[in-house]
Amino acid sequence: MADATQDFFRGLAQGRRDCRLTALHEGSVRFDISRDGQVSHWLISISKGDITVSEQATGGDAVVRADGAVFDRIATGETYFLTTVLRGEATVEGSPRLFATVRRLFPPPPTSERDRTPGGGRE
Repeated sequence: MADATQDFFRGLAQGRRDCRLTALHEGSVRFDISRDGQVSHWLISISKGDITVSEQATGGDAVVRADGAVFDRIATGETYFLTTVLRGEATVEGSPRLFATVRRLFPPPPTSERDRTPGGGRE
C-alpha cells in the first residue's frame, strides 16, 4: 500500500506539484507526522519560490503536527488542510505568514468542504 504522506513530500522534492510560489514566499516549515507510535519529520524550505525537502527533526519557522491518517487525507486532497486545523485534527505553530504559504502546497479543498469552509474556500 502506498504511503500518501511520503508520496506527497517526495513529489514536492521532485517538483511534481505546481504550488504557485513566488520569490515572496520564503521560510521553512517542519511537519511532524505521527503514525503507529513513531513520528516522521519533514522539513520544507522555501527560497525564492523554490522548494527543498528533507527528513529533518529540527528547524522550521513554523511547525505542523498531525496524525498520519489525517495527513494522508490532506496530501491526497480528500480533506483540506485549513479544515483539519480548524477542527483541531492538525496543529500549527509559528509564523502565520508561513501558514498561508503552506496552504498552497496542498491540493484544493474538495467541493463538499469548499461549501462548508468559511469564505466558501476562497483564498
